[in-house]
Amino acid sequence: MIQIDGSQGEGGGQIVRTATSLSAYTGKPVQIKNIRAGRSNPGLRPQHVKGVETLEELCSAEVDGASVGSKELTFCPVELEPKDMEVDIGTAGSVTLLIQSIMPSLIGCKKDLEIKIKGGTDVKWSPPVDYTRSVLLPLLQNHGYDASLEVKRRGFYPKGGGEVVFRFRGSDIEEFDLVDRGDIQGIEGVSYASEHLKDAEVAERQAGAARKRLGEEFEMTPKIKTEYCNSRCPGSGTQIRLKTENSVIGGNAIGEKGKPSEKVGREAAEDLIRNSKRVVDRYAADQLVPFLGISGGQINVSEKTGHSRTNIKITEKFLEVEFSVSGNILKARKN
Repeated sequence: MIQIDGSQGEGGGQIVRTATSLSAYTGKPVQIKNIRAGRSNPGLRPQHVKGVETLEELCSAEVDGASVGSKELTFCPVELEPKDMEVDIGTAGSVTLLIQSIMPSLIGCKKDLEIKIKGGTDVKWSPPVDYTRSVLLPLLQNHGYDASLEVKRRGFYPKGGGEVVFRFRGSDIEEFDLVDRGDIQGIEGVSYASEHLKDAEVAERQAGAARKRLGEEFEMTPKIKTEYCNSRCPGSGTQIRLKTENSVIGGNAIGEKGKPSEKVGREAAEDLIRNSKRVVDRYAADQLVPFLGISGGQINVSEKTGHSRTNIKITEKFLEVEFSVSGNILKARKN
């Protein structure tokens, strides 16, 4: 059984997501101790538990310790058998982080599946749902992984209530070679807000600020649409993506109470600008690590984060792969 210290590196829930997903993929049992030990609310949170429970059902795993607050988890997979499911996190816990815990486990499966998930779609400390569906998934689709994400309803903190549908069509993953960005083909995005904020023109103000800042940096007009949504509580955000010949690069920002709409738009633009110097943005850099470990290859990342370094250590425990970093090039060589 693989033993993992959940307090290592950045010490967050990413360790649990990567370890359990690769356990389901490889069939190797894992025990994780000291889960989120250094956090103010240590142990598993609701979205972590739901992720584990979803994988448990997908591969008929024997699981011990999958409860909120648990600092130790044992996960012993039996056989991966994709099936349609419905998952309700029950809080504003991130649906995209739950999806992260599922996706690598499905690589190589020949069966399709559809998972309906309820929770938070646009919340702090996690990828906004538009990032996952418009940046991460296209990167994976370009390398053979066939999956899509449909947003039925947005869910903001603290009430959640968002609804998405994740669909996977039996597929594998191809070797990565994301070193050359290629020419920029366009910039597009979405500025969204709940109906509660329509009178204040929050979506329009976010979009205007983002367009202005991007116009100062790039010699093209960004196409940023605005939308208002029916949600349980107020919320907003901006997601932008830069399309190039060989890649898709993202930048985003989430609205908060007391935070000017213009600041949200500028932050999203600055985030994209920061990420655009390379080929893979800092968010995808760590999320792609398990896929890169399985397929092999190399990616040119905008930033080497604590998440990516921790994810590399976890991935190397499950797969016969060796990662190396030269400058901003992250390579995975299969042994």
